[in-house]
Order: sequence, then structure tokens, then C-alpha cells
Amino acid sequence: MRKAYSLTAALVLFSTGVLAADPVPVIELQIEDGSANRSSVNTPSGQFGSSSDSLMLLQQLQDEVRALRGMVEQQQYQIRQMEQQQRDRYRDLDRRIAAVQAPGSAQQSSVGGSVESPLAPSTSPRVPAPLPAADSTPTDAQAYQQAFGLVRQKDFPAALDAFDKFIELYPDSARLPNAYYWVGEVNLAEQKLEPAKAAFEKVLNSFPEHRKAADASYKLGVIYHQMGDQAKANDMFNNTISSYPDSSAASLARDYLKR
Repeated sequence: MRKAYSLTAALVLFSTGVLAADPVPVIELQIEDGSANRSSVNTPSGQFGSSSDSLMLLQQLQDEVRALRGMVEQQQYQIRQMEQQQRDRYRDLDRRIAAVQAPGSAQQSSVGGSVESPLAPSTSPRVPAPLPAADSTPTDAQAYQQAFGLVRQKDFPAALDAFDKFIELYPDSARLPNAYYWVGEVNLAEQKLEPAKAAFEKVLNSFPEHRKAADASYKLGVIYHQMGDQAKANDMFNNTISSYPDSSAASLARDYLKR
């Protein structure tokens, strides 16, 4: 009877010990729940960090768009300036062509009356002019007028070829300074600055007493200005004023220096 009681007590104690050990897994579950709670707490802060990054990226993109817009506006302004300069060059060229064509212009005397003028009626019997030979070379006056006629037509590539041929065939012509000058004018109108510069320098250096030298000096100032060399541009404008003070080119140079 005592043994049975003792066995019963032992079983009770054993079961009590097992029950005492059972709560361990419950503690583990509580730890897992705690970690889950921590992760759920951390989620809003992660979302906040992501939103901050997005705002920074958006601000950066907006800054880049503003910078690009500024570059586009600057380029548009430069294009408008170039277009205006091109229009000014063509107007200047037209003005000079018109001055050459005007009756009694100084340009006519400077090239030996190369611009044709109307003939007065004659009462003498008309004698047919002899026909030129098929292989005859035109005179320097004829060749110059052919080249200049192409300038009036604004056929600039053909005009340059014609003037280059004139310079080659008639190196001693009195019209040679004019030919070089118009080579410079046509190249400048086409925005070919280096060839234009070389042609105007030829006029200024080889024919400093010719009436086109003043215009060539002024045009060199314009070319240096367009090339971005303002110091040389000012030198050429001042040279035009001091060397040719009474010329129309000197007046233009003074106006240019006031800009």
C-alpha cells in the first residue's frame, strides 16, 4: 500500500515537472511575435526613406531640365544673332552692288569705266561690228563684267570661279584690286571667313592706295569681330579711321566701335 502511494506521488511529481517544462515553446513564440512586431514597426521608416530619395531625385531632374532649358534659350539667341548677321551681310552686299550700278558712281571710274552706260543716239551710218573669233580671249573688262554679273545674280560659286580665273589671266589689270575685293565680299556673304580675310588682306597690303583699300580694312575688322578677336577687330577699325579718315568705311568703323 505504501509502494502504491509512493508510485502515485512520483507520477504526480513527474507530470508536474513536465508541465513546468511546457511553457518553453510559448516563450519562443513570444520572441517570434516580438520580432514580427519589430519588423512591422520598421516598415514605415523604410517607406519614409524611400520617399525622401524620390524627392531628391525629382529635385535633381527638375534642376537638369532648367539647365537644359537655359542652354536651348541661349542657342536660340545665338541662332537669331547669326541670322541677323547673315541678313546684314546680304543687305550690305546689295548696297555695294547697287552703288556700283548707279550712274556716275566712283566705282565706275575706279575700274576704268567697266560698268556699261547707255549710248547716245548717233546720226552716223551704223557699221556692223566685227564678230569676235570663236577662240578669242575676252578682254579684262569683259571678263570682269562677266564675273561681276554673276555677283549681281547672286550665283556666288560661279562668281568666285570667274574672279579666280580673272585674277589668273589678268594679273596686270587695273581691275585686279576690285576682283580681289569682290572675292572677299562674296566669301564673307557665304560666311567663309578665312578666304574672305585673305582676299581683303591682299587688297589692303598690295594696293593700299586703291579706293577699295579702305573698304577692305573695314571688312577685316568685321571679320576679326566675327572670329571673336575683338582686339584685332578694334585695331583694324582704328586703322581704317586713321588711314582713310574721309572714307565711308571710316564712318562705318566709328559706328562699329560705338557698339
